[in-house]
Amino acid sequence: MSPKKIYVAVYERDDTDDAWNVHIEGLDGCQTYGRSLRQAQTRIREALAAWLDKDPDALVVHDQMPAALTAVAANVARARRDADLAGTKAQRQTIEAVRKLTRLGLSRRDAAELLGLSHQRVQQLLEAS
Repeated sequence: MSPKKIYVAVYERDDTDDAWNVHIEGLDGCQTYGRSLRQAQTRIREALAAWLDKDPDALVVHDQMPAALTAVAANVARARRDADLAGTKAQRQTIEAVRKLTRLGLSRRDAAELLGLSHQRVQQLLEAS
């Protein structure tokens, strides 16, 4: 069985018409537009299916957005990954701090006060570790 062909849908913003123009790379004339990205995505898949006389669900389409949009989205994705990693690190450090403070003789309430947590949260962290 041969691998499925991947079609590339190229998107361009038309600010004059407030729409997204989209065409399939390498298939002159296979194009459409949409007022939103979602509408343009749906329409180009329908247009490609009609162009090739195939079921739209059987086609593999890669969306190629303008570089400026891709860069913004990549920056946000990177920031979100960094935030997730920082959150995980903070959680590990909080658990370790709770353990250390209680081993040093602080009550759970005092450890909670020092760390800015509720005493119930300190209890949960101790029970989970």
